[in-house]
Amino acid sequence: MLNREGSRRWIVLTALLALLAGTPGRAEDGEIQWFKDLAKASEAAQKTNQPMLIDFWADWCGPCKIMDAEVYRDPAVIAALGQKVIAVRLNFDLQQEMVRRYKVEALPFLVFANSYGTELMHHRGLLEAEDLTAVLKALPADVSELNRLDRILQEDKNDFGALLDLGQKLTAAGLFGSGNSYLQRALKQKEADKNPVQREAILFTLGNNWLALQDGKQAAEMLERCRKEFPTSARLPDILLGLGKAYVLDEKPEKAQSVLHALLAAYPESEAAATARELLQSP
Repeated sequence: MLNREGSRRWIVLTALLALLAGTPGRAEDGEIQWFKDLAKASEAAQKTNQPMLIDFWADWCGPCKIMDAEVYRDPAVIAALGQKVIAVRLNFDLQQEMVRRYKVEALPFLVFANSYGTELMHHRGLLEAEDLTAVLKALPADVSELNRLDRILQEDKNDFGALLDLGQKLTAAGLFGSGNSYLQRALKQKEADKNPVQREAILFTLGNNWLALQDGKQAAEMLERCRKEFPTSARLPDILLGLGKAYVLDEKPEKAQSVLHALLAAYPESEAAATARELLQSP
């Protein structure tokens, strides 16, 4: 038998549980409860330092209907979303300010963002349930450090330390495109010119990120700069190997062979040389 104070606490607790159970942006009872307002979703995400999935859709979008019927009802997607990611759905026709902010050009358009809505990566077009599940699982459940660095950049968009740290953290998370966007900005700062060690690391990481993104031209450009600016670098074998791979991707086999042979001649016993031999022997 509850006394009056106990009854009051029970009523408050029950009300809170009911409220939490109906919180939008989470997967409940086999379906996703979407936020329809980015500001409210961001407010909820900031409280728990969660990332957000922002889905742009429209009534006339055929692939969006497929996403609704097949992808967003997939148990694996719902499970991956779970309590980890805040889900937001924005109408393309009615929320043009958001469309411009995220440069949405085609639907479906999915943005994966930190708690403030700053884009980590995006995907344009239909995304299969298996692929969406993989992305959701790869997202960090706690983006507090990304949020912290984002706050610094909101105050000073050219803060070198924050740009460098954010670029490195995004790269470590496998978000190579987003990582490069911050590393490229860091490279333009005066601090990068004053610190050769950091400048070399930025160029090398940019090159390898472009390799991971299968962009041979951009990778070759960054790694060539790294090679020319730091000709005596301790990581030169890896720079040459990456440059050879970049030329292969860019369909420049003669340049690739020249760089890889230079690697073998200068560093025959290195691990990079072993990989270079395999590349040269492959058809």
